[in-house]
Amino acid sequence: MARKSRKHKYKEELKSPFPVAVGYIRLSVANKEKASSIENQKFIIERWGEQQQIPISHYYIDNGFSGKFSDRPAFQEMIQDILSGDINCVVVKDLSRLGRNYISTGYYIEVFFPSNGIRFVSVNDQFDTIDGIIYQEHTCSSRIRVPITNTFNEQVSIEIKKKMEATLDMKAQHGIFIGPRAPFGYQKAEDNHDQLIPDPKAAIIIRKIFELAANGIGMTAIVRYLNEKEIPTPIQYARLNGLSGNYDNGNGNWNSRSVKYILTNRTYTGMLVQGKEKRVVSATHEALVDTNTFDAIQKSFQEKAFNIAKHGQSTENILKGKVICGCCGGKMQRKRGTNHVDWYFFTCITKNRLGADKCTGMYVREEDVLRAIYYQLKLCVKEHFISNSQYKQEIMRLNNEIDHSESQYQEIFRNAVHHYEMFVDGKISKDEFRAVQDVANEKKAIRDNIIASKMAYEKQYQVFRKLLKASYKEVALDEIMDCIDKITICPNKNITVKWAIEFQTIVK
Repeated sequence: MARKSRKHKYKEELKSPFPVAVGYIRLSVANKEKASSIENQKFIIERWGEQQQIPISHYYIDNGFSGKFSDRPAFQEMIQDILSGDINCVVVKDLSRLGRNYISTGYYIEVFFPSNGIRFVSVNDQFDTIDGIIYQEHTCSSRIRVPITNTFNEQVSIEIKKKMEATLDMKAQHGIFIGPRAPFGYQKAEDNHDQLIPDPKAAIIIRKIFELAANGIGMTAIVRYLNEKEIPTPIQYARLNGLSGNYDNGNGNWNSRSVKYILTNRTYTGMLVQGKEKRVVSATHEALVDTNTFDAIQKSFQEKAFNIAKHGQSTENILKGKVICGCCGGKMQRKRGTNHVDWYFFTCITKNRLGADKCTGMYVREEDVLRAIYYQLKLCVKEHFISNSQYKQEIMRLNNEIDHSESQYQEIFRNAVHHYEMFVDGKISKDEFRAVQDVANEKKAIRDNIIASKMAYEKQYQVFRKLLKASYKEVALDEIMDCIDKITICPNKNITVKWAIEFQTIVK
């Protein structure tokens, strides 16, 4: 059934001769061009208002939000105000500011705005619904141009993301710093924000931390030294130097994690390791510690984490919160051995706190726990082993499925665009268009699920490779702690490791 024109209905609903007009402005993170700035969008909307003698009463601004999704805070606030009857005219610079998803953007223009008596204006597209959706005075008919423009805007959003990622990767390959903030100890050069230079004050702190570690001072002692000297933490120092924003300030004290992050960060050797592909470029900036000293500190960490140091265990509790009592289910506490010798054990204190009827009081040496982890790690790697050739074959299979699914989606996508134009022309009903739209969304969901499966498989393979290296003691044990859910100490003294990853997702 052909759809009736909304032209007369719209004019009846828009009763006020002086529309309550608002401007909607959106600026994405990726778009830094002056032509798309918030000020420029405001200028264009204000100029339209002056020409039409319609004051712009309010602006809804989404700064740093993608147009692919409609769950933007200012946009949703505007929608609620429309539903409340507080607005009857919305003005944007161009259609891409309203959104870059052709289906959802078309819904607001063709369905939501008219049904709520909203006049919608896209200034640069010369699109104005004052005369209804179907009729436009301009020779280049908007009923055809708008859906095509929306489809183009959606593709532009995808291309912008790809270009941004490619640009950052290229910069990383050439040793250009791409981070939003310089690491503690450095600052961005005033004449080139892509270049790191030492921060005169913070660099002194970094050099002192490495000096202490190189002289055999333990992590705990370094933390104590920094706190006793009231040296500002990295976030405190950044705040003192003008940093603003929603950052975690911590409790104001140095801790082992922040010190170890510094002592294991190769940026301080003058090297940059950046990007998803971990692009490594040496001698990109002035070093705050020489490579030999840095490597010696890493070796010291590695020996302790591997439990192969001749005189005991690491002073850090890398198993914190992981060791569980198999009797009562409580977390076991780590304690130093008798007479404070350099060995550790885990004990459950539920018996002391609640009585013998609540727990038998489990006990285990840390060395036995670490030995059990390595033993079960080797069993896990052996059971779920996947070779490089198997990985490549599976990736090839998934890529073929993605290509096939993408082809199907593109075909139905073009069909959906065609039906959308028929819907705008009034040749088909909304339900007929929705049926085709649902099919397009289903095909897109199938494609996205395959892509998600590939990403999950790639992530699983990377985790497997990390576990494999840990089983050969090529990486520190503390680097795989995120792969362990818990370590249960059973009453019969058996130790079981529960892994935090789903190995069955790996396809052999």
